[in-house]
Amino acid sequence: MYPVYFFGGLLSSGKTGVIKETLYSPQFNDGSRTLIIVLEEGIDSYDDRFLRYAHAEAVYFDSQDELTHEAMVKIDREYEFDQIFIEGNGMADETQLLARMPDNWEIAQTLCVVDASKFRLHVNNLKTFLYYHIKSAECIIFNRFDDQSDYSFIRNNVLGLNPRAELIFENSGGEIVDMKNAVVFDLDKDILDISDIDYGPWYIDASSNPAKYEGHIIKINVRFIDDLPQYPQAWIMGRKAMICCGDDIATLALTVIGIDKTKMDRTSFYELTGTIRVIEGEDGYDTCLLYVKKVASGRQLRDELVYFN
Repeated sequence: MYPVYFFGGLLSSGKTGVIKETLYSPQFNDGSRTLIIVLEEGIDSYDDRFLRYAHAEAVYFDSQDELTHEAMVKIDREYEFDQIFIEGNGMADETQLLARMPDNWEIAQTLCVVDASKFRLHVNNLKTFLYYHIKSAECIIFNRFDDQSDYSFIRNNVLGLNPRAELIFENSGGEIVDMKNAVVFDLDKDILDISDIDYGPWYIDASSNPAKYEGHIIKINVRFIDDLPQYPQAWIMGRKAMICCGDDIATLALTVIGIDKTKMDRTSFYELTGTIRVIEGEDGYDTCLLYVKKVASGRQLRDELVYFN
């Protein structure tokens, strides 16, 4: 089995630089032979000196469509390598490519490289292509991250689409920018009143850092999403979110406990005030539950969808 590391991202996002940086590190530059499959050539390139140092060889394709299953089998037969790095095409959906790999090519990690300085521009103009790469990545590297005021906008857009992704921020000098303790909501308030426009960012923050909200009282405006028939005083309640386009709607909801379902209308919004408790979910990740203390009529919204941009 050969491990495959896939690097997605738009053109000029810095994929080649990240691959080089990775192969310079002792973890990968240990004498192992690396085959770099390049599906898009940008300004940076793999020169002979680098390839010799990294014990690597590069093979180029003009488009992702050319890298068929048969082409990968041919590569497997003609090249000698211990691991494979694939530099993806910024305008293609890599899920189709990864699905046609040979059986002895095993995906070790999918990464996405994003130019943080152009993130707002790309969200507005290249959203579909950008989200192709973000959606399937286990790790997303934001390079050229020099304006920390963009942090919440970047974080909420990305985690709204891919809540399990690991986010890494690097400035233009290649140094890691630690944003783990960045404050998103003020937890010093007695009651954290989440506005309708802030529901999405709050949900992303609570999903990413549930322990931070343990024991805090919040107020949210939500509606029925799903039933829990085995629990007579519990519902799944929340909001629907526009992630990419009209066909890409996500559910941002949490389990709500302590309500009288016989008195509630499934089509209406309710303002819930209650305490957050954290438990381990079925998938092994911690999750937030809302123990309701007060139920009131909620605000009926003209547009019920949550937007991150």
